[in-house]
Amino acid sequence: MRTWFPQFRVMSVLTGLSLVSGLCGASPQEGRVPRSQASAPREQPAFRPAPAPTPVAQPSGDPDNRLARVAPGYQASNHQGSNQRGSDQPLTRAHRVGLYPGTHVVIPPPFWRRCTIRPTARYWGLRDLSGELQWLSRTGNIPVSPIGDTVDTLSDFAWYPSGWRAYGIAVPVGGTVQVEVEHSKLGWFRLLLVDQWGRPGPGMLEASVAHQPVLVTYKNPNKVATAIYVIVDDPAWWSDAQNPYTLLVRRDWDAANTDLSQVKMVSGLWGATPSVSAQFRRPSLTGPAVYPH
Repeated sequence: MRTWFPQFRVMSVLTGLSLVSGLCGASPQEGRVPRSQASAPREQPAFRPAPAPTPVAQPSGDPDNRLARVAPGYQASNHQGSNQRGSDQPLTRAHRVGLYPGTHVVIPPPFWRRCTIRPTARYWGLRDLSGELQWLSRTGNIPVSPIGDTVDTLSDFAWYPSGWRAYGIAVPVGGTVQVEVEHSKLGWFRLLLVDQWGRPGPGMLEASVAHQPVLVTYKNPNKVATAIYVIVDDPAWWSDAQNPYTLLVRRDWDAANTDLSQVKMVSGLWGATPSVSAQFRRPSLTGPAVYPH
């Protein structure tokens, strides 16, 4: 009786160990029966359409089909439709940039959509006119309207549909000039100062880093008389023939006794073109923003 009992006990122990090892080696998920989770369907939120944009007073339309004439390939209907989009979304660059007949002066095309919300610091930072000038200069010269030495006030409006216009002013050595823009919608305007290459040159940094300058001051730090270029930026197109802006030019030198005939206004990437829309309140020795005699 005693001879087989230890053997039986050994067999029982081995059998138990084999069962334990089999259970330990099994997957934790084995033997589990998946339960059907009868979850209640989630209630989907009702679709709410985006609120309609607040209507903004639009400038006069395009009765003379100006858009088609100044920007070939753009249609007025498409252009007006794009006004409803965000004010910080640029248009696709035009594949072809037009030139004024018989010249190498480009016709500024629309690049940015019309601004329909009052510009913010972010908007002005994104609206890179200096970069736009560099891009346009690959096709031809940028149009600029030289301002005569004796002109101190003029009324004009921005190019359509680019939304800006450039003016050239000659400044003697050590001379200081102050330019100010006035308009009933002044909060939508800004002034920029650039050099012959379309970039903020010496003495123009303050105007370039300001949030929204509507009055800029420049003192010529060079040893020779130079030309500066003032850009009136009107991205919302508030200025037109019926509601022009006013540009004030204040000089600290006597224009009658200062010879600036040696200053070349057509220099770098600029090409002179008359401002056919400008109306001057003072007589100009060179005509209404035409070429210097």
